[in-house]
Amino acid sequence: MKKMTPLEELRHSSAHMLGAAMLRLFPQAQLDIGPPTDTGFYYDFDLDHKFTPEDLEKLEKEMRRIAGENQKFERIEVPRDEAVKIIQGTGQTKYKLGRLADIPEGEAISFYKNRVSAGAGHSGAIP
Repeated sequence: MKKMTPLEELRHSSAHMLGAAMLRLFPQAQLDIGPPTDTGFYYDFDLDHKFTPEDLEKLEKEMRRIAGENQKFERIEVPRDEAVKIIQGTGQTKYKLGRLADIPEGEAISFYKNRVSAGAGHSGAIP
């Protein structure tokens, strides 16, 4: 696992907060990936809803609320069979199981848990 810079950790954590905010406001959304980038972060969503500027304002407000909750992110490593069960338990199977299949055998599978969501990945989040 590549060590992240503090800025990359901030961006990664922000993506987790966006995913959590999305699921609070649109629980039917399917999450794909939400990595940090050189200029910020993003998250791919699948949702039968056309976003409005008002939706984006609500998402930003919910992200601020989540940040104010001072949630602790916890990184856990699990075996592949447990990872499948975790993903199935979240209902986020549409894309996450495919992402899991992309992780080579023998490579660590990690999740980042907070009170709202768990997202599979390979890198750190701000605790």
